[in-house]
Amino acid sequence: MTQGAGRDGQTSLAERAVSPRGITFRAVLVGILLLPVNAFVVVQMEMGSAGATRSAGPYPTTFSLFANVVFWIALLVALNVVVRRFLPRQAFSSGELLTVYVMLCSGTAIASVDFLDVLVPMMGHPTWFASPENRWEDLILPYLPTSFGVTDREVLIGWYEGGRSLYEPSVLRAWIPPVLLWSGFICVLLGVMLCMAVLVRHRWIHRERLTFPVLYLPLAMTDDRPALWREPLMWAGFGVAAGISLLNGLSFLYPVIPGLRVKYWDIGPYFTGRPWSAMGWTPVSFYPFAIGLGYLLPLDLLFSIWFFFLWFKAERVLSDVFGLYGYSARYPYVEEQCLGAYLAIAVTALWLMGREWRRRTVGTPGPVANAPVGSVRSGTERAAVAGLVVGFAALVGFWQVAGLRIGWAATAMLLYFGIAFSCARMRAELGPPAHDLHNSGPERVLTSIFGHFRFAPRELTVLTFFYWFNRAYRSIPIAHQLEALRLSDKGKLSTRAMVGVLTLATVVGTLAGFWVHLHLAYLEGASAKMAPHMVAFGWEAFNRLQSWLMNPQGPDRSASGALLFGFLQSVALQAIRLRFLSWPFHPLGLAVAGSYSTATTWMPLFIAWMCKRYVLRYGGVDMHRRATYFFLGLILGDYLLGCAWPLLGWALGMPTYSFQQ
Repeated sequence: MTQGAGRDGQTSLAERAVSPRGITFRAVLVGILLLPVNAFVVVQMEMGSAGATRSAGPYPTTFSLFANVVFWIALLVALNVVVRRFLPRQAFSSGELLTVYVMLCSGTAIASVDFLDVLVPMMGHPTWFASPENRWEDLILPYLPTSFGVTDREVLIGWYEGGRSLYEPSVLRAWIPPVLLWSGFICVLLGVMLCMAVLVRHRWIHRERLTFPVLYLPLAMTDDRPALWREPLMWAGFGVAAGISLLNGLSFLYPVIPGLRVKYWDIGPYFTGRPWSAMGWTPVSFYPFAIGLGYLLPLDLLFSIWFFFLWFKAERVLSDVFGLYGYSARYPYVEEQCLGAYLAIAVTALWLMGREWRRRTVGTPGPVANAPVGSVRSGTERAAVAGLVVGFAALVGFWQVAGLRIGWAATAMLLYFGIAFSCARMRAELGPPAHDLHNSGPERVLTSIFGHFRFAPRELTVLTFFYWFNRAYRSIPIAHQLEALRLSDKGKLSTRAMVGVLTLATVVGTLAGFWVHLHLAYLEGASAKMAPHMVAFGWEAFNRLQSWLMNPQGPDRSASGALLFGFLQSVALQAIRLRFLSWPFHPLGLAVAGSYSTATTWMPLFIAWMCKRYVLRYGGVDMHRRATYFFLGLILGDYLLGCAWPLLGWALGMPTYSFQQ
């Protein structure tokens, strides 16, 4: 991986000092109070509806920097300006604002469209939709652990049809046991991630000096020296993005007003002849926030993302030319290639830091030599190792009790944490706008490599429940936990206190997320008035399980080969980069280029690459640093107006413009 912080001159904003007054009781209290409100806003945006169209959106948790959290912090900053004017001693410090920020990020990751939004629909789906036609009563229900969800159809009527109360005793008795079970699972899962973050923190922050680009905007927004808010270029970018969002919002409400088309549209249908039609879905967009996020990335990663996106499209065309689609419609197995690249990133990072881990976790207790103030003591790291081992064993035991053999359970969790580790690494080093990796979870990998016949029906049923936290990895919590530790380090705050804050946010955020999903569904009805994917996520998981059980397949050797090919490609790219510093192809670009989110943002990233390339070439580092404010303004303007539109829609009871997706 690329080491050092000076590349592209991008560290000035990220290196601003955070006020030492950060983790205070009032900051934590504000975070706790906002977590349920934030969960309500997120779920209503991503899974709620507005009007007869049942449209949902925007989807703030599908990108690395959560739009809803930026919106809350902007409101707190505005309130802080008023407080500082009249009660200056009561104003929040930058450290306190960032404490609230990390708590909201943790809660948002849990309530997100790639986490609880998938689990809650799965908890009652097989019971509610079992019918003589799909034979789920014979195929699935006998093997389904009853503790995983709700098996009372009378209780589920309210969840799917709405108009009933969640707070009836019979309803609560049915939901509380599975909610507590999965809440415990989530707390252990995120606890293991937090232990991983603690263990890698010192090397990635102090030795490799990774830049954490996702933190640039939050740090600039909350700085006690508010240079961001006084910078004309920021307000210029803000005006451009906010103006586009305002115009498109008015155009949505009043179609006679012309809008600007920045959301994606598919150009694939324009390529009708073979082999070009094999490109398939090829969206083009001009999202202002994506251009802004892209400008924060290093040039080589920007180039690699859009290059490898087009490379994968070329692979599809070549697969059609050589008739490979006759063997499998999944050629060239882009998802498997990307998964291989993810795993290679994790393996490479572990290999590079293996010696450091052994020295720091086995060495003598006490402060680490030459470590800066606020760094983790080796005793804390040994506690993290113990927590990692115990937590991992607890998770494996959970799946074993559910019915999965211990070898499969351990392998599946290792795959999951390998992907999580890779996401944390790429976020810390280069901060890509998204890292989703759809349809590449452990359950799919194991069944593809070994075939369905190697698993008993109960094991396949249990493996299906890996889907809810492996459908995609866009909001994976470990990335936000590591960024929180980075913020605590910058502010010379207690790492143990930050770990405590993250743990508290996990517990409160999990319970708040479950409550909102259940409350809204019983109020509106998951099938009746909420977004269609509220129910579709359950269909995705259990239709696949039905296919496994009714049509079991042997090992997919092509998929296994593609996974290995992606792994080797990434390793080769990394080896070349270590030898030739000017090599333009980054392995992280290969990893994220095949994802859904990259497909919707590759054009904005190309635009950001062009802008940054020419700014650096003709203006140098100084002009680049000034120009960064303009692109931060693009993000801020798009995010704030984009989150304001759904709030207005809920107040008026009508659909409004969604600024993304």
